[in-house]
Amino acid sequence: MSETTTTIVVKEALDPTPAQVVILQRYANASRCSFNYALGIKCDAQQRWGQGRDRLVAQGQTPAEAARNAPKVKVPGQFDIQKIFLAERDRPFVGPLLPGQERYRFPWWKGVNAIVCQQAFRDADAAFANWKSSARRKGGPVGFPRFKRPGRCRDSFRMVGIRLVEQDLRHVRIGGERGGQPAFTVRLHRPGRRLARLLARGGETKMVTIAREGHRWFVAFNVRVPAGPAPRASRRQRAAGTVGVDLGVKVFAATSDPLLINSKETQLFENPRLLENAQRQLKRWQRRMARRHVRGRRADEQSNGWKEARDQVARLHALVAARRSSTQHLLTKRIVTQYDHVAIEDLRVKNMTASARGTKEKPGRNVRAKAGLNRSILDVGFGEIRRQIEYKARLYGTAVSVVDPAYTSQTCNRCGHVDAKNRRTRDLFTCTRCGHATHADIGAAINIKNRAQRPTDIQERPADPPL
Repeated sequence: MSETTTTIVVKEALDPTPAQVVILQRYANASRCSFNYALGIKCDAQQRWGQGRDRLVAQGQTPAEAARNAPKVKVPGQFDIQKIFLAERDRPFVGPLLPGQERYRFPWWKGVNAIVCQQAFRDADAAFANWKSSARRKGGPVGFPRFKRPGRCRDSFRMVGIRLVEQDLRHVRIGGERGGQPAFTVRLHRPGRRLARLLARGGETKMVTIAREGHRWFVAFNVRVPAGPAPRASRRQRAAGTVGVDLGVKVFAATSDPLLINSKETQLFENPRLLENAQRQLKRWQRRMARRHVRGRRADEQSNGWKEARDQVARLHALVAARRSSTQHLLTKRIVTQYDHVAIEDLRVKNMTASARGTKEKPGRNVRAKAGLNRSILDVGFGEIRRQIEYKARLYGTAVSVVDPAYTSQTCNRCGHVDAKNRRTRDLFTCTRCGHATHADIGAAINIKNRAQRPTDIQERPADPPL
């Protein structure tokens, strides 16, 4: 993406027929198998390099020296894997076949658009490169890529031959394969007017992803549009100034200044506890799924009763995720459109949700309670709220500051006194020095706002890139 263009993702729900669902599932299966095929070749090359390193370690070299001196083994990339695949895909099995086994080794590519397999090979390249460069870049470590298991991984595929049918804006055309699946048209759940507007502005569709979430299929268009002038905050935003946002479990979010939502001003947003409210139904279907499962059988070999329970569990999880996303989008848009400067905490969610189980020698304490707290934190989605605030701020000319979260809930926002006893209860904050009393979460949000207005306390303030 150049400085003169920007990429906007437009996500729409599909309304396919049962026959089209079978086709979409076949494309997703081809993408998964292609990824596993590419990853298997890469793992074989990595294993051969590891065997050479282990031989040097056995000869007396240190692991670091052995890693430097081990014979180099080239890990095939996307184009190398494509050549290997084209040479092997039509090669039949040698000898007798097992019951139900097909003659060809890779029947999943038959009739599927070749771009689906090529994009899966590229995904395997990206996953392997992320693992190799994990120790040399910012962020936490990235684990070794894992094979995608049917029934456990996300059903999705990527293509470039998907476009909006502009005559009625209610259908998308998915390209087919010569000699295989012909191109077909899938109905959209609602008209794609937003996508049509972006295309009318000179936008160009680059990559399209089709994925299944629960029982629904969605299509996401990556549209590259010309970047206009950098947005500026409105007069009302500049007059409102800075707002501090404190995220929590009991209180979903607390703001230092009131937000206007549905003609009402509020500073406290109660946690809807979406996952907890769905636990009763989830447990019922998960128990059914466990009872109907036959050990040793693959997911496609299980009974129809097990598949029904699995689909119900997936449907409930997708419903919870959709409701959570709606709540997050409502809150974050109100924040960035009503203020010109947003201050949030630099929360380490991965550390906050670490398990308290411990080890056999040193077992943890209150493991069950900590697991429930971790579930509640992840249900709120601290990281997703921060991500949405940061990308929406660039669209509305809002600045974002990330401050140190230490002691924000134990500091008096009036006199600055820090004491753990200031917080008498979960909600009540009473300063032991000056006697100032307020809601604990609102006081923390005010402290976050004050820290953002002091440059020495700001951890990060990303510049707004041109749009």
